[in-house]
Parts: sequence; C-alpha cells; structure tokens
Amino acid sequence: MEIVNAPKAIALTNDKEFRRIFDNYYATLCMFANQYVENNALAADIVQECFVKLWQARFDIFYLHQIKSFLYTSVRNKALNELEHLKVKMEYARKITEKSTESFYADHLLEDEVYRILIQAIDQLPEQMRAIMSLALEGTPNKEIAEKLEISTETVHTLKKIAYRKLRENLKDYYYLVFFLFI
Repeated sequence: MEIVNAPKAIALTNDKEFRRIFDNYYATLCMFANQYVENNALAADIVQECFVKLWQARFDIFYLHQIKSFLYTSVRNKALNELEHLKVKMEYARKITEKSTESFYADHLLEDEVYRILIQAIDQLPEQMRAIMSLALEGTPNKEIAEKLEISTETVHTLKKIAYRKLRENLKDYYYLVFFLFI
C-alpha cells in the first residue's frame, strides 16, 4: 500500500540535486529577501549566503519541506539581521556627523578667536617685528622675509626670537591657547 503525500526524500549531497534546488528557489528567494531589504544586490547576497548554509547543513536535511523551511527562515532572519545592521550603521553615521559638525564649528570658532588674539598681539609689536611676524604667520621662510624687508637673514632670526618672547609675555593671560599659537 502506497502512502499518499508522503514527504519526498532528497539527497542534497548529490551536486545535481543541490543545483536543481538552487535553480528552483534562487529567484523566488531573492524576491522574498528584497521585500525586506529593498535592495536587489543585497537580497541576492543574502540568498547566496543562505544557500551556503544549506550546503553546510546538507547532511542533516532530507526532505523538500525541510529545505524550503530552512531556506525561507534563513533568508528572513538574515534579511532582518541586515536591516538591523544597517539601522545601527546609520545611527552611528548620524552621531558621527552630528559630533563632527559640532566639533567643526567649535574648532573653527576657537581657531578664529586664537588668530584674532594673536593678530592683536602682533599689532602691538614694533613696526619691523610686526612685518616679520606677519610674513612668518603666512608661512614665508626667513630668507624670503629678509629679501622682502631688505635685511639680513640673521636679523630676521633675531627679531623673530625677540618677537616670540614679547608675544609670550603679552599673551600670558591666554596660556591655554599657546598650544594653538605656534603649531
């Protein structure tokens, strides 16, 4: 006597049988995964990973209903995990962007304030020191400063040293900003 609707045994260890299962379910599972992640490439990756898991479990699964259940459950769980992972990544990116924006504003505000204080202190220097320090602040090398001001390089070096000392004295109340002044 034959039993009707008896589960059909499938040998997933047979490469051809596994390929048949893959061909029969791949496209459908991709559409199923895409309903969750709304990204075709990601959905295809999820399905491929689930087929790899199926291949790894091929010795434990013997019936078509087990295979279908395994694949759909695996795809759903993997898709939900991907969504959760994306959510965490987006939240992290939002926090970094928010922090960066606040930090960017604070850094520029501090930089502008330090620059303003430094320029005020330089403006209080004698004329030649002021000219030397203004050029030095623009990144001009000592040799070029000497040529522009028609003085010797040694004079530039000496006057810069004196200017730095005077600036330190004038900026002693801003000791916490000294780090930013001569970087």
